[in-house]
Amino acid sequence: MKDEQTDAGTGGAVLPDRRLKEREEGLRLLVESVSDYAIFMLDPAGFIMSWNAGAERMKGWRAHEIIGQHFSRFYSAEDVAAGKPVMELRIATAEGRYEEEGWRFRKDGTQFFAHVSITAVRDAAGTLRGFGKVTRDITERMRTDMALRESEERFRLLVESVGDYAIYMLDPEGYVASWNTGAERLKGWRADEAIGQHVSLFHTPEGRAARKPQIELQIAREQGVFREEAERLRKDGSIFMADVTLTALFDEQRRLRGFAKVTRDMTERKRAEDAVRELNRDLELRVAARTAELSERNAELNAFAYSIAHDLRAPLRGIIGFADALAEDFADILPAEATGYLGRITAAAGRMNDLIEDLLAYSRLGQGEISPVRVDLEPLLRDILENMRTRLDERNAEVEIIRPLATPRAHYATLQQVVVNLIENAVKFVPPDRRPHVRIHTETHGGAWVRLWVEDNGIGIAPEHQTRIFNIFERLHGQGSYEGTGVGLAVVRRASERLGGKAGVESEPGSGSRFWVDLPAASERSE
Repeated sequence: MKDEQTDAGTGGAVLPDRRLKEREEGLRLLVESVSDYAIFMLDPAGFIMSWNAGAERMKGWRAHEIIGQHFSRFYSAEDVAAGKPVMELRIATAEGRYEEEGWRFRKDGTQFFAHVSITAVRDAAGTLRGFGKVTRDITERMRTDMALRESEERFRLLVESVGDYAIYMLDPEGYVASWNTGAERLKGWRADEAIGQHVSLFHTPEGRAARKPQIELQIAREQGVFREEAERLRKDGSIFMADVTLTALFDEQRRLRGFAKVTRDMTERKRAEDAVRELNRDLELRVAARTAELSERNAELNAFAYSIAHDLRAPLRGIIGFADALAEDFADILPAEATGYLGRITAAAGRMNDLIEDLLAYSRLGQGEISPVRVDLEPLLRDILENMRTRLDERNAEVEIIRPLATPRAHYATLQQVVVNLIENAVKFVPPDRRPHVRIHTETHGGAWVRLWVEDNGIGIAPEHQTRIFNIFERLHGQGSYEGTGVGLAVVRRASERLGGKAGVESEPGSGSRFWVDLPAASERSE
């Protein structure tokens, strides 16, 4: 026949059986690969004939463990004793399908809430060949639905029990549909008196005459919400000032389902606002007193640190002086071991002197007022590099300045201290076999800030250490690896904050570091 499909490789033979088998095989592979649904076949007596990946994932049995078992294995002992599995097959046989939601068991004994569908499978002659069963785990959906119902019930109980607010519902025409305890307390009508009444009942005669209730409903309907503070009427005829919110409620098709109305007595709110203002005034006074106390203590600590550091200088000079005298006057008679000890004393005293100088610099940052002005970075960097020339030459360091440089507002000496510390830090933490290379450049942010960058090719800093390195006395390396007192970056951060900015770093271990300082940008006009 002309319309029959043929295969050239078989001499034109018709292949309906092969195509049918291919479709059946494709369907079988599809079912077996589904993992979100348990899909399996039962024979007419309810014994399992097939088992897909979803069934194994959901119920826990592997195919060779469960095929041949009766499907009642998934039910509780009580359900089996009550004949539930048999009843389900009977209904599916009679009606073609059985469907329910209920608890089922896994291999490990745990339960899950399932949506179950059992479909009778019949051949062309109508003979029952078995059942197709599809099970879906809906435990999470069940829990969500239950949580939603509980939430709705809690919300209903909450609304009904609220005593300080009148909270009630209106139908689309403005008639009262619900009435909470707060509405009864505030307005005086009981629920059985108010439900079914029009919202205009709560308006003053003047408001009703001006059709205010209808206007409010119309505004809420058009704009979604209506708010006002106005006079309202109680059952006893007394008038009170109320804060009113009327909200239109629409369904998913934007059909108006009614209104939610919340009314609050302004007298209570006024009292609450007065109380809050009083608390705020008290809090502001406490904060001011605490701030003054902290400032005073901070000043005392700075003065104490300055005093201690200053008083340590004299004995330290004595130690260094006597050590130098011993080395010069008795060098010929001192054994080599004693000379080594003197060298260690001198080195330790030098490190302590550096620490004292850093402490004095850190404490001075908290003293006195500073007046930021327009600072030209060109002469500032020139002065710094000239003063650091010996130190830079010792390390064979290269400092590259990328121009043009933006102009910040800062205190000249304080900013100079910041840049010196950043350059010293950049030169210090470089492996001995690498020539230090420092890049200095700036960028602006929105015309309001200048960011000064000092970048190096050093050892880098791990992310978890990039915040704490700005704390005083914080060192990531031993004195034997890299020199330093642990104060330099603390000075950078504190000085940046005193200048009205902040400092930070971008770095990765082994890839160098990019320290930055944000400062207010100078205006175009000269200062």
